[in-house]
This record gives sequence, C-alpha cells and structure tokens, in this order.
Amino acid sequence: MEYRHDVLIVGLGPAGSSLAYLLSGTGLNVAGIDMVDWEKVWGKPCGDAIGEHHFDETGIPKPSGKEVKQRVDGILIFSPSEEYFYRVMGPGYIIDRNELGKRLIKESMDRGVEIFLKTRARKPVIENGKLVGVEAVTQSGGKSLFKAKVVVDATGNTMSLRLKLPKEWPVNEPLKPVDANIAYREIREMDYDIDEPDYIRIYVNQEIAPGGYWWFFPESKTSANIGLGVQGGRGHPNPMLIFKEKLDKRGGINHYKKIYDASGSIVPTRRPANTLVWNNFIGIGDNAFTVNPVHGGGMGYAMFAAYNASIAIKDAFEKGDFSAKGLWYTNIGYMRSLGAKQASLDIFRMFLQMMGNDDIEFGLKNKIMREKDMYETSVTGDLKADLSILDKLSIVLKTLGRPSLLMKLRIVGKYMSQAKEIYYRYPESPEGLSAWVNEVEQLYSKFKSELNINW
Repeated sequence: MEYRHDVLIVGLGPAGSSLAYLLSGTGLNVAGIDMVDWEKVWGKPCGDAIGEHHFDETGIPKPSGKEVKQRVDGILIFSPSEEYFYRVMGPGYIIDRNELGKRLIKESMDRGVEIFLKTRARKPVIENGKLVGVEAVTQSGGKSLFKAKVVVDATGNTMSLRLKLPKEWPVNEPLKPVDANIAYREIREMDYDIDEPDYIRIYVNQEIAPGGYWWFFPESKTSANIGLGVQGGRGHPNPMLIFKEKLDKRGGINHYKKIYDASGSIVPTRRPANTLVWNNFIGIGDNAFTVNPVHGGGMGYAMFAAYNASIAIKDAFEKGDFSAKGLWYTNIGYMRSLGAKQASLDIFRMFLQMMGNDDIEFGLKNKIMREKDMYETSVTGDLKADLSILDKLSIVLKTLGRPSLLMKLRIVGKYMSQAKEIYYRYPESPEGLSAWVNEVEQLYSKFKSELNINW
C-alpha cells in the first residue's frame, strides 16, 4: 500500500508527537508512524522529569490531571559521601509519559494528522539521490510505502533512518559510545513515606555511577523512579548489575512493596548533531542528540527541536523548497539558542566525567558554586556567572590544597564560553557547514588536550 503526505514523522515519542501537535491544523497533510501501540507511546525508560519552562518556550500544553505524577520544586544534588548537597530550585514535573504522549497524539489526530501505530520504519527510500519516503511494515507483516516531501526522523537512539542515509550526507553522524550513558531504572512502590517528594535527588558518585549519576525521583509520597547511568565505551559494569549489587542494598531503596517497571536505555550525552537537516530530511530528539549532556534529560530539548522544525517546515512549504537550505531554519533556531547551551554543557560534562570523588566531594562541601550559580549554569550553559567569584576564592582554594581544581575550572569556563560563541555563529546556509564543523572539532580537541582527556 502506498501513502502520500506532505510531512511524514517517524517515531511518536516526545520529539515526534510534539512536532505532530505543532503541525496539526496548519493545512499540511501530516502523518506519523510508530512501531508501538497506544499503551506504549513515549515508552523510552528515563527519569520522567521535565522542567516547566520547556512548555512555556514551545507552546506545547503543560501536563495536567493524571499526566502529572508529581509536581517538582527543585533538585537536591548530593556529594559522594551524601553529607553535603545543593538545593537547586526550579519548577517542573514528574510525568506519566504514556498519558501525556497519548494526549498530544490524540489532539493532533483531532486536528487532521494521520497516525499509524504498530508500524515499523524499515529504511528510507532514495530516488535519484533524493529522499522521497520510507518503507514500513505493520505488526502483521504488511508492507507500506510512505512518500512525503519532508521526512522527519524522531526514532530516538535507534536512529532508524539517519544512519541508513547515504554516508556522504552530513546528517549520517554516528553516536560514539563515550558520548552516551547506559541507563537502568526501576519504578517502585515504597513501604514508607518519602521525605520532600517535591524534590528530585541526584547522587554524584563515580564508584556507583562512573561517568554519570544515580537518581531517586519521587513520583508520589510513596513511589519513586530510581536508576543510574554510566558512561559508555569505557568498560564500566552494566548499570543493572550495579543497581542490584549496590543501590538495592541501601535502606531507602530496598524498603519497597512492589516493582512496577524495570528497564534500560542508551542516552546521548553530547552536543547536538552537526546538522539536524539535509535535503527533504529533519532529525530531532535523541537521534539528533538534542539532549542535556550533563543530566541526559531529553524531553524538553526534543520539544524545542520540534518547535524549530515546525517553523522551518511551514516556511519550506510556503517557498516550495525542501532542500537542506529550505529546511535550514531548524538548525538556526535550535543551534543558536538551546544548542549553544548544550554545546557548552558538553564541555562541562566531560570535565565532570574526569573528576574523582575526592574533587567532587571537595567542590560540594566548600560550595565552590553557589546554588543560584549552579542553576544559572544549568539553564544558560555559562560558567561566567560563577567565574566572577572564583577569583575571590582562589586564595582559599589554594589554602585548602586544591589549586589544580581552580585551574581546571578556569579552563572549563573558558571553553564553555568559546563553545557557545561558535554555536551562536552557526552558519547561515549549508555551504558554511563543513568549515564550521572543523572549527567545533578543533575547539573540543584543544579542550580535551588541555585537560588530558583521552577518550
């Protein structure tokens, strides 16, 4: 069977369903396909936390009713010993992913988007060097051909289409294992009342979660999403084994009545893909690495990528230009704003991954970054706010025997600022992409060399 649409969205997780919602009611003939059924949409396992500001920035309606498991007032970030912590304020939600996903998809359908569930994309269809559609199969084995002027890959870390595009296309950019975390989590009904359920907890401990962190996110007064992520590509143990051997022996975790769900996933933790678009193609969400590199949160970033893609798509149809140039605003809108923050935080992420527990403990104990500066860095990706106080602390730090940490922080702050500046200069057109990518790669190479990062 053959279908023809203006826009085909492959994958209906946070990125794809957000784009479907934003394009619904625009007069475009839009279709969305996903390999799962209604009860498994938005099924990727994660911490299920999202900041409220992402909805304000994109126009995606905020979760309500049973879509909200828990309102969040802030984050508690604990040192390895757990004796010291930061309280970082910021409103958000722990959501029921399936409920929110179903609502966005159903509202998209009500406004004209065609939805095909239990339909798996097999491969992109290339004709005369041009992407024209996707081959797909249904759960029963039936084959379909979906043709469209614009094909959007929102298939998450499987990158079902992106990595099957011609090798010479710039969007065919693989994810290096060291630029991802391997995560495992369980949702548990506890047998006690959780203290401060409106605060999610992040525990930074390289012995438990090397290159990542472990988390305890309350979903209610008596239930929690508990998990950990470890950096890939460096021979670290499987996070599920770490969970069972270390976390499951803790008093606050092993006191539970029931496990509702246990699953794992790969999470990109790097700067965005060099380009989100090429001729007739857009990639958004995890497959385009639109995530926060420090904590791996991707839902809000996926929504923002979808927001910029929706603007680019509507403009492309007005002009009749579906080339990389015609879709380029997806890059401009994303890279020069949230992408710049993401690139900056990628520098910070690599710095954190090379730190040992002693330096992490020291930093949190002595409040090298104040809570409000921590929040500012996480929101803007800019360490300048904190660098203004670092000079004042230099004598104290040296007295406490950590002059090398101060030096590293200064290097990190410098490169975070430079990364943002390069992304603010993201090229106006595809013709400038190659030179820009070279500049980015040189910057990251210099940073890793200065801090002796060899992975």
